[in-house]
Amino acid sequence: MDFLHHAGTFAAVLTCTSVVTVHANSHLSPSAYNEDWQTRRLMAPTPSQLAAESKGQVFIYDSLDINRVDAAMDQNFDRIQNMMFIRIHHLPPTGSGPAEVEDDDC
Repeated sequence: MDFLHHAGTFAAVLTCTSVVTVHANSHLSPSAYNEDWQTRRLMAPTPSQLAAESKGQVFIYDSLDINRVDAAMDQNFDRIQNMMFIRIHHLPPTGSGPAEVEDDDC
């Protein structure tokens, strides 16, 4: 019976932790959350990600803003051969309205 009590407590703590994690990221839209981890990988890759790139791995970045892509190209010029960008979002010149998505059917 003591084992079941501890297992129940563990399950309750695990459930609460999952709910807190989901709630913490609930303010991010799916595309914002997607862009967030991609931006981290693009602008500040981990040592293991850099090692994979040095062995020829190419990473495909999806649906990033054009300003982020331009910054990455400028700041990480030595890694360009390991980057591919698809469905780049271009904001209208006025800054209002939906972004135009560059999609080359890739």
